[in-house]
Amino acid sequence: MAIRRAAQGGFLISRPMRQPARIAQALLTAGLFALGAALLPAKAGASSLLFCEQSSPASVARKSSLLLFSQQVKNLLEQSGHQAAIISRSGLDLERFNIRLSHAGISLRDNPNSPWSVRQLYYACDEQRPHLYDQGLPGFLIDQPQGSTVYLSILLLPPAQEAPLRQAALDNKLALQLLSADYSANAYPYSTRYQNCNQWLVELLAHAWGSLPGGNAARQQAQDWLQQQGYRPDSVDVKHRYMVWAAHVVPLVHNDDHPAAELDARRYQVSLPAGIESFVRQQIAGTERIQLCLREHTLVTHRGWDDMATDCRPANGDTVQQLD
Repeated sequence: MAIRRAAQGGFLISRPMRQPARIAQALLTAGLFALGAALLPAKAGASSLLFCEQSSPASVARKSSLLLFSQQVKNLLEQSGHQAAIISRSGLDLERFNIRLSHAGISLRDNPNSPWSVRQLYYACDEQRPHLYDQGLPGFLIDQPQGSTVYLSILLLPPAQEAPLRQAALDNKLALQLLSADYSANAYPYSTRYQNCNQWLVELLAHAWGSLPGGNAARQQAQDWLQQQGYRPDSVDVKHRYMVWAAHVVPLVHNDDHPAAELDARRYQVSLPAGIESFVRQQIAGTERIQLCLREHTLVTHRGWDDMATDCRPANGDTVQQLD
């Protein structure tokens, strides 16, 4: 096991891996691309019709707004009095799939990279393998499509559940036991064949709150516990049969871990932030949810479990700030 600084900042937490899945430069259909991009963390750079191409650079004004946004998020976390938070953010415009938030991790006050850095799984396209990565809040938030509205959701837990989650997240040995060698953007949540970024997180929650033994069977233990506790992953309707068929030739999207009945129904069961948040709310009474959205230079903060408006329109009681 090793921890090393990544070239773009932050820390990689790594160990020797099995042979990574072969990555091909395949042209995607628009719908399937959107599904795959929804489930790839931003570090993978899936922002064009090819997986693993570099995303287009943001303008100086855009970067400035996102940096100011990240500072507001850091201030909020610091003032909360908490030590850890489950944090989820938006990526591409995925309203066609009714997906707002696509990528989640654990923000830790005592993260060895920097305060409130996010520990997360990401897929390194240049190395063709998944990593665990500690990324500062600016980096976590700044890779957003130019001109899009940015959404963020934060869950703050009661102390009795926050403490074991913080301990589990900072346990490098456990975190790596839960890291699969084989990445799939649409990984089936009740199979250990593949894993996506959100699946790593929910399996970490299982170990934190289920007091599971870990070891070589850590992922199976987590999935068994999640099933017993009634975890329901998100259901993504891909609408067209050819999109399911295309997974046979598109890199980072797979069918061989999904039940045949789900594929026949043109559905993928996938771990996404919405399902994870619902599970946390079900499991942990007293969990506080804070949502933020940034539209151009306007930041709206909303507290509560009802969702914010899709156009970032403030509701009664919301806080509105201008980031200039």
